[in-house]
Amino acid sequence: MHYQYRILLGYSVATNPQFPQPSQMTASQWNQFINGFDVNDFASQMAQGGVGWVLFCLDDCYFGWQCAPNTTFDNYTGYAPRTKCSNRDLILDLAPALQANGVKLILYYAGMSGYISDPQSLAGFGGDNNYNTAPSASSCQKHIAALTEYANRYTNLIAGWWFDDFIATDEYTVAPYDYRAIASAVHAANPKSIIAFSGNGEFSCHQPGVDDYTAGDTWSKQDLTALTPQTQPAADGIFWEGKIYCGNIYYGQGTSNQYTDQYLINWVTTCNRQGGVVCMDWPFDSNTGLIKGFGMTQLTNVAGTLKAIKANETGPISGRSH
Repeated sequence: MHYQYRILLGYSVATNPQFPQPSQMTASQWNQFINGFDVNDFASQMAQGGVGWVLFCLDDCYFGWQCAPNTTFDNYTGYAPRTKCSNRDLILDLAPALQANGVKLILYYAGMSGYISDPQSLAGFGGDNNYNTAPSASSCQKHIAALTEYANRYTNLIAGWWFDDFIATDEYTVAPYDYRAIASAVHAANPKSIIAFSGNGEFSCHQPGVDDYTAGDTWSKQDLTALTPQTQPAADGIFWEGKIYCGNIYYGQGTSNQYTDQYLINWVTTCNRQGGVVCMDWPFDSNTGLIKGFGMTQLTNVAGTLKAIKANETGPISGRSH
């Protein structure tokens, strides 16, 4: 679920322009979106679709709008409380609703790299808008402090984290700003948390001994026959996860499905049989957070067929549709 302010407004890498003007985004409207998210109906949709886990955006990598309060963020950036961070803690409402339906929640988080299109956030955390320069020690400590506030609040309500915008170079692998420090922060709150780092590539940012599953990140329409555990194997045998969007526009957006049901069924079955899982993203209603009707129809069709395939096989398919 690419639940991010610019996506809710209809902007993405698939639109021109790609980004809204800062003046188009206000705390009042952001809170209106957050307050309108129907966690119970969304959780019911996930259960209906046979979903095993949901990967949900806590923030975005550009502007820093977050769907939960964070006092540490407010203190470092100088924003008034509940300005960039919402009044409602959407995650604290969403996680129990999903758990009640047997669905796990993993959080997308870009806060470790700063919010490159928000000068006030960059200044407050002591960062810059260049991913190719290493953060300072003080900047690292501030980022980890904000992450720790979230991790300590959610503990075992969430199953893990998906960290965006890391580069697989030495700049992020040496103290004090290294992957191990990030893992320590989340594992102190929940030792069972699983972790993935995205380096703007499907499987390009593996950190041996730290991350548990592949980021599997894609941001364009894929030839799914070329996106499988065998064609793009996970490094060092960590768990394989591949992530796509199913709408006819970028993540969370669109007016129709871009793949046929059978094409998705074939892909999921292939990935499951090869020991991987998949994450599929359908367009949703900005006002309610609910998957649009045509997306839910495809999700339930795919889930129903996969269930039938599994029931008819002597060896169970490893994994579920997500």
